[in-house]
Amino acid sequence: MTTQDVLVWLLPPLLLVMGLLTASHALLNKRDSKAAFGWIALCIILPAAGPIMYLLFGINRVRTRAQRDYITKINRDSLQTIAEPDGTSFRPLSLIGETLARKGLSSCSDIQIYENGENLYPAMLDAINNATDRVLLASYIFDNNKTGRDFARALASAQRRGVQVKVLLDGMGEMMSLPRIGGHLSELGIQYTRFNPLKLFPPSLNLNMRNHRKLMIVDGLLAFTGGTNIGDRHLSNSGSNPHRVQDIHFGLRGKIVDELEWAFWQDWYYCTGDPDAEKFRGCNINDESAETWTRLILDSPNRDLDKLSQLINGVIAASKERVYLMTPYFLPTFDLIGTLISARLRGVKITILLPGTNNIKIADWASRNSVRQLLESGLDIRYQPPPFVHSKLLLIDDEYALIGSPNIDPRSLRLNYELGVEVFSRPFNESLRQYFELRAEVSEPITLNWLRERSLLIRLRDSLAWLFSPYL
Repeated sequence: MTTQDVLVWLLPPLLLVMGLLTASHALLNKRDSKAAFGWIALCIILPAAGPIMYLLFGINRVRTRAQRDYITKINRDSLQTIAEPDGTSFRPLSLIGETLARKGLSSCSDIQIYENGENLYPAMLDAINNATDRVLLASYIFDNNKTGRDFARALASAQRRGVQVKVLLDGMGEMMSLPRIGGHLSELGIQYTRFNPLKLFPPSLNLNMRNHRKLMIVDGLLAFTGGTNIGDRHLSNSGSNPHRVQDIHFGLRGKIVDELEWAFWQDWYYCTGDPDAEKFRGCNINDESAETWTRLILDSPNRDLDKLSQLINGVIAASKERVYLMTPYFLPTFDLIGTLISARLRGVKITILLPGTNNIKIADWASRNSVRQLLESGLDIRYQPPPFVHSKLLLIDDEYALIGSPNIDPRSLRLNYELGVEVFSRPFNESLRQYFELRAEVSEPITLNWLRERSLLIRLRDSLAWLFSPYL
């Protein structure tokens, strides 16, 4: 019997066993029944390609032990919060995040809004140039272009002054710009690490579980967070830049900075096991007279799974007058669709702003198939004019805002490491409401007629893209 004959006899049962093993793994480990059913069907129908795809995209390889070890060593006294500050009336909205995060609120003495890189980057570079103790930077994308190298030089200069500098790059996000910025950081002697890097040897090809958080902490006193990455693409005033992006980011001071720094050290420890992380001590106090109160909500595909999803559903369900939502990618779950429709039936005004131009076409196509049911229920959904708008905001009534890194899609809310900051403040909500309504005025409403008038081929394309929405 030839080798070919042996393969002909052995390969089919081998592929069948592989398919059954991977299908069993999905059945035992997936929490979402639809995801489990999808992977099981794929592994059985395609016994060769299915297990390979499941290996790449389906397995949660998060090392929870590293995170658990870090949490047991942290000085919890440095993160004391206040459940219900005197003189405030944030409940029931504040109770939702309190229950999910198992902590109260942290005071915020100042919060600044930075629209686009032209306003944000000078403030961040100025903070780095004036740092005296430490600069901790985490970015999903850190482009190796003029903007990225400007940041690298500023970090190197701070390090030469004796400032502690640490940079956390996502292992896949860094590849959005080649050659990768990590090589340039190494040349400058800057300490950096990659979060879940992609490697062939030893095999580590996990395209999910990315660190999508954007953070910069300076001297433990100032924090920047939001949706903006580091790169020329966020310089939106440059009409010659075909990939320009509009975005919004925030600078915060006060007790919330301790929470955000703790989040950085948690990720740093996960990647490196660096004992410096265990030395973290918050240096801010909770100012009980503060007018602005905040809370950090972390979301990740392990112990913090679904926290942001549950938070978003919860605060929308508790809304009384108004829900304003801005997101670059909108692939809502059936739970969120139901929550939005329920709020609309209670008389809540709901406006959703999406980008009219999107950098991920398949996500845009899938989104068109997702909005039909919402439009039929009377929600106001609009497309913003070009360029691509990457801003992420959720405003509820007059005092609540959720800012941070998550998009409204399964990748952000189930597969990535994300962070959100709840902000309870009437003046801050008013500032963002004005920003939102100015954007809404120049945006084009999406109508049911427009959806119905799409050609058959376009509707088939959008529906096919929607089938893959759990993985976009």
